[in-house]
Amino acid sequence: MVGFNMQVEDLPITPYLDSICTSLKNSPSRCLVLTAQTAAGKSTVLPLALLKNFSGNIIMLEPRRLAVLGIANRVASLLEQEPGQTCGYQMHLESKVSEKTRFTVVTEAVLIRKLQNDPLLEGISVIVIDEFHERSLHADLALAFLKETLSLRTDLYVLVMSATMQTKQLCQYLSAPLVQVPGKQFEVNVEYEDSLTMSQAIRKEILHPHDQGTILAFLPGIKEIRKTKDELEDFIPNTEICILHSSVDFAQQKRIFEKSNGTKRRVILSSAIAETSLTVPDVTIVIDSGLSRISQYNARLGMEELVTVQSSQFNAQQRAGRAGRVKAGTCIRLYNKHDVRQLASQPQILTSDLTSLVLECMEWGSGTDRTALQWLDVPPLSAWNSAVSLLNLLACIKDGHITELGKACLLLGINVRLACVVLSGLPFGKEKESVRIASQFSKDFEIKEIEHRLSKIDKKGIIPQGKCFSTEYALLCGFPDRIARCDNEEGVYQFSSGRKAVLTDAKRPFAKYIVAPSVDAGETTGRIYAFTALSNAVAEAFMQENSVTNERSWIEEGSQKLRSVQECAFGKLVLWKKDIKTTAQSYIQAVSNEVLQKGLNWLPLSDSSQDFLLRTEFFVQHASEAGYKTDELKEKLENLEQRVSEWLGPFISEGTKLSDQIVYDALAWYLDAQTVNKMVPKTICLTEGTKPKKICYTKQNEIIPTIEIIIQQAFGCFTTPQILGVPILFKLLSPARRPLQVTSDLEHFWEETWPEICKEMKARYPKHNWNYRIAEKSED
Repeated sequence: MVGFNMQVEDLPITPYLDSICTSLKNSPSRCLVLTAQTAAGKSTVLPLALLKNFSGNIIMLEPRRLAVLGIANRVASLLEQEPGQTCGYQMHLESKVSEKTRFTVVTEAVLIRKLQNDPLLEGISVIVIDEFHERSLHADLALAFLKETLSLRTDLYVLVMSATMQTKQLCQYLSAPLVQVPGKQFEVNVEYEDSLTMSQAIRKEILHPHDQGTILAFLPGIKEIRKTKDELEDFIPNTEICILHSSVDFAQQKRIFEKSNGTKRRVILSSAIAETSLTVPDVTIVIDSGLSRISQYNARLGMEELVTVQSSQFNAQQRAGRAGRVKAGTCIRLYNKHDVRQLASQPQILTSDLTSLVLECMEWGSGTDRTALQWLDVPPLSAWNSAVSLLNLLACIKDGHITELGKACLLLGINVRLACVVLSGLPFGKEKESVRIASQFSKDFEIKEIEHRLSKIDKKGIIPQGKCFSTEYALLCGFPDRIARCDNEEGVYQFSSGRKAVLTDAKRPFAKYIVAPSVDAGETTGRIYAFTALSNAVAEAFMQENSVTNERSWIEEGSQKLRSVQECAFGKLVLWKKDIKTTAQSYIQAVSNEVLQKGLNWLPLSDSSQDFLLRTEFFVQHASEAGYKTDELKEKLENLEQRVSEWLGPFISEGTKLSDQIVYDALAWYLDAQTVNKMVPKTICLTEGTKPKKICYTKQNEIIPTIEIIIQQAFGCFTTPQILGVPILFKLLSPARRPLQVTSDLEHFWEETWPEICKEMKARYPKHNWNYRIAEKSED
């Protein structure tokens, strides 16, 4: 049995430890969802109970390296040991474990590697996924993998926990019971100051303090953090200003979680990294900008864009909670109290680049089918397909299978693109050069560790993509879709996705071709932060090798003439093109493309065509009244835009110019005009011996057959005519064609409404015959 120091009776989770372990053991799915409020002790005390109640090893997943270190050190101290004995940790570039280790705190990527290397997780009894409310990409992926592992093992348990989160969807997904534990939270007084900037709010707090505790300020990103630091440094002497952000040196981040010496008041400027997991010492004042910076992936452009958004209600609660960890505190929110904010942030799997996730799925064996795994939230199809396309272009997958290059990328444990850059030097014996090149584009790049991992990879499996090694070649191996061409003197570059971007540090003259590893797509025009110029020969040779040659036709606006070209293009970068002879097939294809982009109304639709389409739609809606089956006709009608070549193609020959008559004839043929005209007529005789009256079919919420006539022309029509069971709407006019009545119930009109109208008509038009029971054969 593990011995440990149980001086934790004052923690809220302590009375619940046994019931949590029992609930996990008794769960039919061997899964449990645990929600615990701030400072409950779930991350540090619960592991001790798991060690006592489960015989095998335990792995706890944490989203951040700082949390891994903090929790491992705390659990080890409760065991009165050093990290690396019963409790250890593993993360990128650093680990402390031994043969004695039973409880290991790991980062997300480490757990994924363990699952890939040993899908059954032999020797592991419990997997704990902490801070799941953050819904990171790797946490969702790990849970999807674990669902398959659970189906193969009957003695594995999964515990998913968080400070607070929406749990209904998660409990249903895991078929898991829910245990809720209260927290240990001191009172936090929330104030709103929407007129102050961050630096102004911090200055105010220092001049008129609520408390002498540490100030923790939440800003969206490093740019705002550094700006605020610059604004404060000259104003607040005898104050220690610290930065807590993932771009800051890891050793510097760790020092923030050490107690200060007390001689200076601390101000910590942080991103969202400080929202959860760890307690920053002595914080009693939180100042919240109300903003977060997230990375959103644009699948159409194949680029990520950094977007500043309002933080969610959940984020705001988490930030405020930091002020009440050690004693009562204050949270100052720099936005209006009545701002409407979303409840929680979207899961990363719905907004992120999925390249690494798809490659992991390929290695797992689930292929390129995104539905092969059971997801809590299914990845978006567009982002998934974009990742598959990129992985094919990178040569990480081929013919639906992961390649040796793809496997090697995963072994390196870094961004897939950078892994391809690193591996580009392997076949040429230029590993050191390729590692150096890749290191320029990542802040978390430990060269010696990458070189060590690289030494374990078999060179034979890595097929060179070129004849010789160079910086240009290495970057193209990792960023083949980031070639951009400048076609003007303004320095605007176009990428193969079609997106245009400008250099953040523009220097003339501009290279014609560049490869840009670091680029933000932006809202309309992107910004290029890091690039390498390419020689024309290298760029054009690479694009030519990966280009596609096809024929394209389009209708020129104004002249409506067809133009056809053959063009060779790398994505949307056209390398060359030439005019070719137009054909009937190319003409109809061009028409189809226009309709797909602009809709059916791009075609020359006459009034007759539009009327016929409305009558066809009416027939489809009501044909069952007459015993007709219209499934096939309905499908044709609903897919007219997608099937232009099918119904319009037979009416187009070489030299044909598209006209409204051709379109009408094609529609009438395709949509069975004979039946539609019979069942949904354009005219109707109201009484015997009178001329047919035109029926107009108008659509608002529904299609209504309508007749607009002078009221005398309806004399003798005592019952309302119907089209497929739908009464005709009559718009009845005076002899001067002024509106008198609108009705779809002539019987009621003649009996109840007409007598009063008749009196008025007799007075106004005394020479007219107003006996509605005699059908007058008057004409329009």
